Amino acid sequence: MKPFTPAPAGTSSIAATTSSGLRAAIRQQPTGSHQLRLFNAGPNTAFWTFGDPAVSATTSDIPLPAGAIEVVTLSNPSGAPTSHVSAITASGTATLYLTTGQGL
Repeated sequence: MKPFTPAPAGTSSIAATTSSGLRAAIRQQPTGSHQLRLFNAGPNTAFWTFGDPAVSATTSDIPLPAGAIEVVTLSNPSGAPTSHVSAITASGTATLYLTTGQGL
């Protein structure tokens, strides 16, 4: 697989706190398989999940430690698209950046 290539204007962010329900739309998202790069620029672990516009993260979701970068593949079928990411922290805050693109 090719190195990660971001989509133009494909980055959004979430200012995660201990309150659930904080979410951001995934930008420049194509229908079909593509990658989403997540970067935790905050000082605390963020717990994240993806889904529809009502998605809401809990501290039981996928952890992303402070300073970590993770690239995940979304299948994103046209009938049930993944359109948003939600994040929460167990304590403190974290800024989670989401970038749509292709490759790892």
